[in-house]
Amino acid sequence: METKILEGEYWWGGCVVGSEKMPFHSETVFKIDLERERRTQSAPLFLSSKGRFIWCEEPFAIEFNRGTITASCEYDSPIILNEEGKNLRDAYINAMNAYFPFEKDIHTPREFYEHPQFNTWMELIKNQNEKDIIRYAEEVVENGYTPGILMIDGGWQKKQGVWDFNPELISDPKGMVDRLHELGFIVMIWVSPFICTEGDHFLSMYQPRATESGDEIRRDNHFVRVGNGDLCITKWWSGFSAIHNFMLPDDCAEMDAQLGRLMNEFGFDGFKFDGGSYLPNSFYNGTDIYGGYTFAQLSQAWVRYGSKYKYHEYKDTWKMGGYHTVQRLWDKRHNWKNNGLDCLIPNGIFTGLIGCPFICPDMVGGGEWTCAAYGTFQDELFVRMAQASALFPMMQFSAFPWRHLSPEASEICHNMARLHEKMFPVIEKFLTIAETTGEPMVRHLAYQFPDEGYETVNDMFMLGDEYLVAPVVEEGQREKTVRLPKGTKWVNDLGIEYEGGTSVTESVPLERLVYYKRIG
Repeated sequence: METKILEGEYWWGGCVVGSEKMPFHSETVFKIDLERERRTQSAPLFLSSKGRFIWCEEPFAIEFNRGTITASCEYDSPIILNEEGKNLRDAYINAMNAYFPFEKDIHTPREFYEHPQFNTWMELIKNQNEKDIIRYAEEVVENGYTPGILMIDGGWQKKQGVWDFNPELISDPKGMVDRLHELGFIVMIWVSPFICTEGDHFLSMYQPRATESGDEIRRDNHFVRVGNGDLCITKWWSGFSAIHNFMLPDDCAEMDAQLGRLMNEFGFDGFKFDGGSYLPNSFYNGTDIYGGYTFAQLSQAWVRYGSKYKYHEYKDTWKMGGYHTVQRLWDKRHNWKNNGLDCLIPNGIFTGLIGCPFICPDMVGGGEWTCAAYGTFQDELFVRMAQASALFPMMQFSAFPWRHLSPEASEICHNMARLHEKMFPVIEKFLTIAETTGEPMVRHLAYQFPDEGYETVNDMFMLGDEYLVAPVVEEGQREKTVRLPKGTKWVNDLGIEYEGGTSVTESVPLERLVYYKRIG
């Protein structure tokens, strides 16, 4: 497929990683192979500000080269160029209706949205022990935050794929969960699709063994395997392992049994499902998959598997537009630039444009662990990340403001949590709209206001069609100029009313998040 970029045309799509460089335009030089380079939220979809879209049922390679777009797919699946729309919203609505219509009767749990979530990762890293987990939860309440979703992150388990507690870290898991429930939390715990290739649990699924009738149990009912039936070995940030294949009923049943035990025996309410990109370059001993499964199918199966649990969270998803899956953006660094605050808004906008509106920004202050292990948190950056997150559909803390920031900066973060809670009725309004129509909750200004020249604006967003949110994303910035969309009046966070179509320069001291409500 080849097409020319139209005059004044802009494009978004493919993969959330790098979406801060979007939109692509007539001078862009960029290429991506979605079979091999997709990371976290991705889809075989590109959308144009002129109403066009490109779609393929399978991963494809695409290149933007100074005004020309070329795309090819190594699978037997056509690449479709649709030119029926006039603007970005048209492109999205037409693509959604044709290729990823939303499930009927979607209702994602409101507990994800009503209060900020908390995750133990940045305070405990891999030392997820019951004493510190309980203390973590107690500190949340002691510091005046409302208990809601609490996620216990990775490191609690004996080994990958054996979801038993490491007794040196957690000796009384039921007592721990009971205490967390007593404090008012809904408790989720981290799991992944990986499994350590040693021990009786693994061997019981891997080794062929004889039945009483003498027939050998099949070797292909568990795990991703290469073409000759041997086990696939994959590399993730935590090491080397085998990986489950959730296209196989026996692997689904195996995981269900373990997760059911965590819920029924210990009282956990849900799961943070991590990993699962299933990228070819992660597999060390072959990419020809036994059974003919594609890597994209494996990734999608993992997400569909866990989305049946009421309380779930995913980060690595492929082609999940139209599903009720609750997702979080990929781990952000405690940086202004380079996968830091600069990416938060464009990444959040992107997920809505591929049909994934139920999105949580990354942990306030950043969830990339090296900062907690080796660095320090800056008051200004931490606060601005909290402000950028406050009017997202969800908000999540991990590092504690009161441990790492000045009292003044910590209080600003608390005020942003209070603002999120205050705005929950508005958030729920647009959540319901997203569930019933598929329209994004976090919207690009060009989506809501076509033909007003907002295509390259990446530091503001719309919450639904009613609130324009303009966080500070530049270090040291104390003024921000906002050009208000035409055709309506706006009132800002201070109660000052403005006519649409005017540019307003706002004073933005550290404690202020600028936002506008559309009126009339």
